[in-house]
Amino acid sequence: MKFSEVVDSLMEGKPISRTGWENNNYVFYDKNDNCFVFVSYPDDIEKRYELASVGLDLHPRDIIADDWDIDTWDAEDSKVDEDESEVVE
Repeated sequence: MKFSEVVDSLMEGKPISRTGWENNNYVFYDKNDNCFVFVSYPDDIEKRYELASVGLDLHPRDIIADDWDIDTWDAEDSKVDEDESEVVE
């Protein structure tokens, strides 16, 4: 999908990601804190982090990409990779 197709879901608080991103990275909008949260989720637990930002920091290559996905949250607020039906905690 194109970014224009996922932006409404992002603003609803759903996590979105790109196939081209490494480490199961994703971004979501936190309505309560009114910020965007970028999550890097590599296999190495020591390198995992979340970065909150008041602006949506995307590169031009991200905006023009056509490999965006809309993900969903599971019952425990973990992102579910719908393509692989795998929970990313």
